[in-house]
Amino acid sequence: QLDRIIAALQSHADDTWLHPGDLEADGAPGFGAVATVWSLFRRLGLDDLFANLLGHRTGDALADTVFVMIANRLVAPASKRRTVFEWLDGDVELPNGVAAPSLDQCYRALDAVADHVADIEAHLFARLTSLLNLELRWCCYDLTSTYFESVDVDPDGRFPSKRFGYSRDKRSDRPQVMIGLLVTGDGIPIAHGVFDGNTADSATMPDVLADLQDRFGVGRIALVADRGLISADNLNLVTQAGFDHVIATKLRRDPAVAAVLEAAAAKPDTDWVPVTGERTACEISHDDRRHVIIDSPARRRRDDHRREELLENTETQLIALADRVHSGRLVDPIKISAAAQRIPSASAVSRCFTTNITQGTFTWNYDDTALDYEQRLLAGRYVLTTSLTPEQATTAEVVAHYQSLANVEHRFRVMKDFLGLRPVFHYTDRRVRGHIAICVLAAVIEAVMANLLDTAAITDPDIETQTITPRRALTELTRIRTHHLTAGGNNITVTTRPNPLQAEILAGLDVNTHGWNKPTITSHPT
Repeated sequence: QLDRIIAALQSHADDTWLHPGDLEADGAPGFGAVATVWSLFRRLGLDDLFANLLGHRTGDALADTVFVMIANRLVAPASKRRTVFEWLDGDVELPNGVAAPSLDQCYRALDAVADHVADIEAHLFARLTSLLNLELRWCCYDLTSTYFESVDVDPDGRFPSKRFGYSRDKRSDRPQVMIGLLVTGDGIPIAHGVFDGNTADSATMPDVLADLQDRFGVGRIALVADRGLISADNLNLVTQAGFDHVIATKLRRDPAVAAVLEAAAAKPDTDWVPVTGERTACEISHDDRRHVIIDSPARRRRDDHRREELLENTETQLIALADRVHSGRLVDPIKISAAAQRIPSASAVSRCFTTNITQGTFTWNYDDTALDYEQRLLAGRYVLTTSLTPEQATTAEVVAHYQSLANVEHRFRVMKDFLGLRPVFHYTDRRVRGHIAICVLAAVIEAVMANLLDTAAITDPDIETQTITPRRALTELTRIRTHHLTAGGNNITVTTRPNPLQAEILAGLDVNTHGWNKPTITSHPT
């Protein structure tokens, strides 16, 4: 009787009364990670940027579409088709006000992003400078490549950048494009470039220098780069542009580097100062340039092991070739020479051997000078050259600046392993450039997350000595779900209450969770 009375009075109550037996669950898509990405997307001003980018009424749709593609990279990387028809269809709950895009909107958004990369990165640089007190005193630059499954280079003329070249992915059998990334000393990406797949590393440097000056209006900065990116002409460009530099030298076939290593070998132990880990370093001035030589015991053990392995393998092949010639199976000097060249050319120790070839004879021996250089001077060591004076940077600081290049390598790993840069599902230059730009934007948000999590000192529950990574943080936040229920004629929405770790992450990232935990009840539309 009481139940019937309560049921009869429900229509007169201010609140909605539901019977537990009427409850049905319609789904529980992930919400916490996507909402966090939305919070950072807005803090970087990307919602307003993209809303105003094209200057017409489709701006809001563009902002929502770009956000969805970036969030997908960070939460569950997938093709644009799978993003639209699977991920958005039930895996995630978008924040209030964000509209799910169509597949066609995703493709058009890639074109818009590709066409406005310079404006987007200039905007981000200004916002990052304010948000993180970014100071562009040190810039690190490096290159990577990403390959395509199709071996067709450019059959219809729509993809001029797709070329065969040196592959960082060990896939020389596939065409590729080159990606250059410029990051701050603490690892925040600020600019990127996409180059033809067969572009020489050093050929990308002039564009980077012009970018720094023209687009960002920077003052005097120091450029940190690896040996493959610098040629003599590039070094002159760096100097003429007024930039300082810390650059790794080419270790072989450079008389200046050989002289520097020889001078360093003659230095007493007291001249070598500790830098990081077991490493020590000393300084040599040569040809009016400051050089820093780093000695690493761990690197020496690796170099010694690798060298002996290569020497033994090359020697075995040379002995086999000598046996072929001695047995008369190979007589022609041209053919003997071709076979001999193929053996050392595939080995990093080719310079350690000499050969002598005549009609029907082949002999070989070690080159003692080259072998001494590898064993005594080079093993465990590498050389930096810098324009910085000792007053501007000590020996240890020069080494630390060079080691900050690891931040670029880390961002490349993030883009490839975490953000799903590859495989690339697009077949035109413009779309591929748009896809790469979306991955770089996601990498910026990942780097901002890493900075904020480190500042908040949130540790990984499984590794107490390590700050929680953005990847782990987003995995934790994905478990915050929006539960959709129905009861009679009502829809009920309730979000999972954050656990202590999730709450700490959200607080560290300054995500506004007001209203997350408040259930909402709405009536079915009639």
